[in-house]
Amino acid sequence: MGLFNIFKKKDSPETLYSYISRYNEYIVRFITMQQQGNYAPIAAYEKETGDIVGFLYLSSEDNSYTLSAGEAIEKMEKRFEQQLTRDEISSYTIFYHSQFSNDDNHRIAIADEELKAISIAYNFKNGPAGKIGLPYRFDNDGASYQPIAVFDQEENNAIFTTQLRQGVNYFQHTELVEAPVTENPIGLKIKKSNNLHLDNTWCGIYGFVSYRKPDGGKVLEEHFKSAVMDLMLNKQMKKEGIVVSAIDFDDSSFVTVIQNERPKTILPVIKTDYIVPVENKEINEWENTNNLEAVITGSGRDTFGVSYFATDYAVNRDQYLSQKKLNIKLSGILFVLDTYEGNNDPEVPLADDFCGYFPSKDLPAYGCFDFIGILEDFKETTYSRFNPAKAYLLKVRLINHPDAKDFFTIDMFVNPENMRVTALAKGMRISGMFQLQGRIA
Repeated sequence: MGLFNIFKKKDSPETLYSYISRYNEYIVRFITMQQQGNYAPIAAYEKETGDIVGFLYLSSEDNSYTLSAGEAIEKMEKRFEQQLTRDEISSYTIFYHSQFSNDDNHRIAIADEELKAISIAYNFKNGPAGKIGLPYRFDNDGASYQPIAVFDQEENNAIFTTQLRQGVNYFQHTELVEAPVTENPIGLKIKKSNNLHLDNTWCGIYGFVSYRKPDGGKVLEEHFKSAVMDLMLNKQMKKEGIVVSAIDFDDSSFVTVIQNERPKTILPVIKTDYIVPVENKEINEWENTNNLEAVITGSGRDTFGVSYFATDYAVNRDQYLSQKKLNIKLSGILFVLDTYEGNNDPEVPLADDFCGYFPSKDLPAYGCFDFIGILEDFKETTYSRFNPAKAYLLKVRLINHPDAKDFFTIDMFVNPENMRVTALAKGMRISGMFQLQGRIA
């Protein structure tokens, strides 16, 4: 019998606390997590020895693939029910945020306005099984917690006065959530992500400080509305239920993707004529946008590695999945631009004209790179229909090659807000971080 059925055991409020109290520290631990902004479900189980073990699902290091609250709870329930059946554990509890409001509604809270309580699902071998709720409400000081209705005042006081032990690891049992990976018929590795987004990309366009203000996304919303209006004027490309509309500027365009008449995403494209022959090896598809977006990894010119956000994946997915070798237009969006003052590490000697790029430690799943390069050229550009916003388009050399100056020299967009350099000059050495993007030529 599953956890989320109502068990027909006669739970007495007078005796239920004696069972639940074994997990008082985990109630307090879960409250602490909420106060820290962490709303992920957790669990704890009781071994046959009486020891209580905390359980938690962990996302991968790049946080690109996660379990929803519902998926995590379902997996926990299945695991612990099987362990109870095999007499491997004596009891378990699962803690999650719900719509409970001193009623029988223990449905998972999905939206912020649905957050009303901590629900505790429990099952004790040869004992009670069911759910109880610990209601809370939000005020100016955060969340305030109310008593569990089936417990008396003394029992509730015992829970809320429970102290967490210093230095104790409450999650002795963790499991890493692995992203699904397959290999397609032509040998491409297909990896899935469900927790990636374009927030940092748009910060690269509008400036990190400006875009992260409460009203920072309003201009983008206006561009999105404008793109939808463009669809009415037939400025679009249609393919298998997908409609793509582009708002064009001199050196960039904002592309809106609509699937089956529903808006799905809007993404910036930095225009370029620079083409690199690329052999793709791995495609990281974004499930949270219905596989309309992807970051692709491969090798350029049979020499250097690339990982790029494919801006045309929505319309060219079939081609990406069926051809490894493609000619790709590569460009970039700078998240940080600074001058390069030279190498301060004597153990890693670098030539005076060294150029190079390295996978970002902060955003490895997004096709982002730290770099040292040479500014070959630059010009001023615009990127808005609604205000005279100015930015720069840079031509940046990333690899020195004795026989080809433009072996890997790409156009990069930078918002002045993301620049730590006060003036640009041709030939200057620069450094920073950028997101590489590409589309089929």
